Amino acid sequence: MKTRIAVVGTGGVGGFLGGLLARFYEHSDEAEIYFVSRGQALRNIRERGLLVDAQEGRFTARPKAATDSPAEIGEMDYVLYCTKSYDVEGAVGQLLPCIGPHTVVLPFMNGVDGAERIRRMLPATEVWDGCVYVVAYIVSPGHIAEHTNGYRYLFGSATGDPARLAELERIFERAGIRARLEADIVRRVWDKFAFISTVATSTSYTDKTYGGVLGDPADRADLDSLLAEFQTVAAAKGIVLSEGIAGKVIAQMERIPADTTTSMQRDFRTGRTTELESLTGYVVREGRRLGVPTPTYDRMYESLRGR
Repeated sequence: MKTRIAVVGTGGVGGFLGGLLARFYEHSDEAEIYFVSRGQALRNIRERGLLVDAQEGRFTARPKAATDSPAEIGEMDYVLYCTKSYDVEGAVGQLLPCIGPHTVVLPFMNGVDGAERIRRMLPATEVWDGCVYVVAYIVSPGHIAEHTNGYRYLFGSATGDPARLAELERIFERAGIRARLEADIVRRVWDKFAFISTVATSTSYTDKTYGGVLGDPADRADLDSLLAEFQTVAAAKGIVLSEGIAGKVIAQMERIPADTTTSMQRDFRTGRTTELESLTGYVVREGRRLGVPTPTYDRMYESLRGR
């Protein structure tokens, strides 16, 4: 019996991962890949397939089916949730026809609250943790570009079924996807969150590039304060971050082109819905809940909320 996998969201993260899966398993007896998408992207995928410009070259991926109505495809073995974090509750509610007693949900999202929110909505469902390191974006609806120096999809679960975890890792490996099962997935998720939370907050607040923030003494001092506050909140939650995480965040910023901006910053510029609540507000709220002062986060959060 074929393993049924739904990839929810055909933006950069989901489109690239789903494209790799759909390309490999299009004529396979092992797995069927489904896309849950919407709008013009869905129409284009149905008509011509998903076009992916990857580092390895261009390819077209054709899933078993693409839909905006999960009831059309039914219960899945795995649901790979790859959308923005601001409407988890609404999106998961629409996905209920795909969720059965044996379904595993694996979110690949920014922030750390996505999996927590999904677990609250689906208390009887196995929900794993995941994080992704990929530079991928929408060129046009149904057309994804990936430009990463060694992308990685990491996933795991301290309480998940070991056989299911190993099965999904094999599915990724057979497709040649750089996806790895991580025993210490919580630390990896929070290490990434240390970067995206502080850097997205800083760049959005200042509306400066990476180089602009690092090159301004006042902005750099604020960034250092964000990193310190982040580590204090994480420690209060019992999260163990990698040693020297603040220095690693700065070093990573310095390796990235100086004119780089963050996704949240670009969303603020263009007036789109942002991930402010998941990337900045979450740290503020957890600080208050745990009695940990976060004055720099508070100041930037209130300013950004005003926009």
